[in-house]
Amino acid sequence: LKGPDNHPVVRVSWHEAMAYCRWLKERLLNAPDKTPEAILQCLKAGWHVRLPTEAEWEQAARGTAGRIYPWGDGPDPNRANYNDSGIGGTSSVGCFTGGETPADCLDMSGNVWEWTVSLWGKDIMEPDYQYPYRHDDKWNNETAGDDILRVVRGGAFYNSGRLVRCASRDGFNPDYRYWGYGFRLCVAPNPTLNSGDSGL
Repeated sequence: LKGPDNHPVVRVSWHEAMAYCRWLKERLLNAPDKTPEAILQCLKAGWHVRLPTEAEWEQAARGTAGRIYPWGDGPDPNRANYNDSGIGGTSSVGCFTGGETPADCLDMSGNVWEWTVSLWGKDIMEPDYQYPYRHDDKWNNETAGDDILRVVRGGAFYNSGRLVRCASRDGFNPDYRYWGYGFRLCVAPNPTLNSGDSGL
């Protein structure tokens, strides 16, 4: 659902986010004169525009040093949009430059929860796919039924500092649209879906 310019798109289901990935890949491949060369080379080599796996999302957010927040070890309302920031809604993408991750990503803490390709399980209170990850869990599966919740990461503008930590996660029905849920894309090889191997 289109909101203010340069704010995250919200009220989009997991299925709609996946459909957007497919549409964007096709559009980029068919408009090479307007596509950055590096992205075009990756797509021609068989890479995909897709939602990140949960492990990819977390690695981009916390880096190899295992930060608790993208910027360090404590919450900071000047580095991310969450309830202590006092904004009360989504903010412009990239306006919290102090919240940059080791991978140079912005807004991975707060603003909106972000869909991943990873599975949560059927019960919101008791995930079948536990954290931390085990490579035999088979927790990446694009074709799982709609009775399986999908993992969202990052927390949102209405959450506490605890819920915008890099390790914070939740499960959500892939058919639902919610005002605090959006998505982030990556251009990467497809993980070995259904095998639990994120490719990291």
